[in-house]
Amino acid sequence: MPDCLICCGILRRELEQMFAEHAGGSDRNVKRIYLEPALHVDLVKLKEALAGALADVVGEGGSPFLVYGRLCHPEIESLAGEYGASVASADNCIQMLLGEDMARIDAEARTFYLTPGWLENWKQIFIKGLGWDSIDARQNFGIYERVLFLDTGVMPFEEEKILEFFDYTQVPVEVRRVGLENLHQLIQVILKETGPGVY
Repeated sequence: MPDCLICCGILRRELEQMFAEHAGGSDRNVKRIYLEPALHVDLVKLKEALAGALADVVGEGGSPFLVYGRLCHPEIESLAGEYGASVASADNCIQMLLGEDMARIDAEARTFYLTPGWLENWKQIFIKGLGWDSIDARQNFGIYERVLFLDTGVMPFEEEKILEFFDYTQVPVEVRRVGLENLHQLIQVILKETGPGVY
């Protein structure tokens, strides 16, 4: 089983809460490394960061696992394979939280998903990373009918931050409470895996 999870910082709060609530025995001692959330806006930097983290873990005799979506980088599975690692069986962090419910929610409306991690980092991602001003944001978010904020309960709900994101995108924001059950199930599968692949 892996002894180190290399994770996107977007899910840091959810993963730490999940480990605090559910992990026991050896699970609790699994090392977690969190990479910067805004790396997604630059595929070169993301690949370099992933490769560096994988190399560090393997160099120390560890067995890494990438808690990243399969669509987070086009080379993520081959990169993981180079280090004998595996990738989570989800397309992205939203699917990690929603599981099979994501397809049903997608069918309701054209949806952009927002999590507590995204809400904390959206300025770093969209304004600093992508260089989008309010006009760029409204053009790019114009394809969506709603922004759905997934309230995972890991931080106090701050309406002001939601309104600030609405002002930036001009897309209506809905709030939906979601639990960490799907994420917990995914991590349990990961911690039981025995070889490289997708789990």
